[in-house]
Amino acid sequence: MKKIVGVLTGLTMLLMSVLLTGCGDSGGQKATGNVTLKAGFGSSIDNSSGGQGLKKFKELVEKESGGRITVELFGDGQLGNDKSMMEALQMGTLDVTLPSSSPVSEFSKSFLAFDLPFLFTEPEQADKVLDGANGQEILKSLESVNIVGLCYFENGFRNITNSKHPVKKVEDLAGLKLRTMQNPIHLETFKIWGANPQPMAFNEVFTALEQKTLDGQENPNTIIYDAGFYETQKYMTISHHFYTPYVLMISKKSWDKLSPEDQKLIQQCANEAKTYQRETNRRLDTEYLGKIKEHGVTVDTLSPEEIAKMKEEAKPIYDKFSGDIGKERLDSIMKEAE
Repeated sequence: MKKIVGVLTGLTMLLMSVLLTGCGDSGGQKATGNVTLKAGFGSSIDNSSGGQGLKKFKELVEKESGGRITVELFGDGQLGNDKSMMEALQMGTLDVTLPSSSPVSEFSKSFLAFDLPFLFTEPEQADKVLDGANGQEILKSLESVNIVGLCYFENGFRNITNSKHPVKKVEDLAGLKLRTMQNPIHLETFKIWGANPQPMAFNEVFTALEQKTLDGQENPNTIIYDAGFYETQKYMTISHHFYTPYVLMISKKSWDKLSPEDQKLIQQCANEAKTYQRETNRRLDTEYLGKIKEHGVTVDTLSPEEIAKMKEEAKPIYDKFSGDIGKERLDSIMKEAE
């Protein structure tokens, strides 16, 4: 086995509160001396594009602050899964994390907009929406749950892998036990397409695939390669059925302890790291797909006709979740993405 991601996922909140002192207990006063921000991430720091973005963020923050603000990085799910790390941000026991947007929708339903099937067809469309008015308003919605959204990194377009047979058309998904994120849109969409979706925490997926309790999973190329899923899977389909951003966020408790000048510095560094990370992700997406093929995985690409068919079948998803997202906002996002 190449790796099991998330060695310490089971850390309790009590232990985290002891280990993760964040910006320090300043009793609500602004931090004036050296500041340490602890950042947790579910995947590899060194090999994943999200990890590369966090490394750039760390580099920029420490450089621009003259070393007065340091960022400590904890990858591979050492500090928990996406949901538990967001809960730690709410409590102020963790400073920074970078979850995929899908679990973020458990904290703010507005983020469900980014889970809709085939919402984007090109990364530039996603950039336009995420960096535009709609994306920024959705980011601001996190403040109501004691989290400050800094910006969106890119996780990317998601593709399907499995150990059973090639998937060249929607009918080939019938009955496949596919791991999905614990997200209602993902679950409902794959049910419509005939699959048997299995919500599961990311750190459990490799073992489930290896032991054949799952037939397959769906993730961007960078995650499929970084997590070693190709070791357990014979077939891969380039489907681009969902586009997933990462959300770079900081605890509001940690944020409020920073001076306005430091808040501005961190936001500027996040924006600069965002550009670097997206470029890195798009490069690694192609590079890692090549490596997956080199490991003997058979790779097929859905035809435009098949994608159009799947998109048509998934139309009820848009109607079903428009109330949670907000119909006016959803219409605006779809228009902006055109």
